[in-house]
Amino acid sequence: MKMRILAMLFGAALSGALPVEAHHGWGYYDTTRPIYLSGRVTSVSWRNPHPEITVENEAGALPSTWDALPVPEELAELGFEATLRRVQPAAPAERWTLDLAPINRLEAWGMPREPKAGDVITAIAFPSCSEEGVARPALIVLDGVGVRQQSVALPAGCSGDPRG
Repeated sequence: MKMRILAMLFGAALSGALPVEAHHGWGYYDTTRPIYLSGRVTSVSWRNPHPEITVENEAGALPSTWDALPVPEELAELGFEATLRRVQPAAPAERWTLDLAPINRLEAWGMPREPKAGDVITAIAFPSCSEEGVARPALIVLDGVGVRQQSVALPAGCSGDPRG
């Protein structure tokens, strides 16, 4: 009887929980169009399944040292060099919401700390296929540390395939 009551209470507690938004895999981002952006973080939502940061892009062009970004070895093994060859600057003064990897992956991949408003973030990212101003980075740089965001080979373009 006690188990039945506990099960009912547990079920009731779960029914009142807020629904979790589904996250999008790499297929929901235009992997044929990598962009470079760098600017100040204006907001942070540090939660799972994917933290989000909003960045006001201050870069209007690729800086002379853009290809000297600190690229983690694991990202290089996934063919990131080809991504770097295709990268184009995002327009300046645009705000971009970046969908980051889950927090546990960020920690395992060397994220130096949780970003905060005012921090400068640099990213190589792929714009959303359907949402203006939303992108998923393959690489972010915070405090001079390159943190990969990609752990799988990317599907081509806007495939819609739930990956990553």
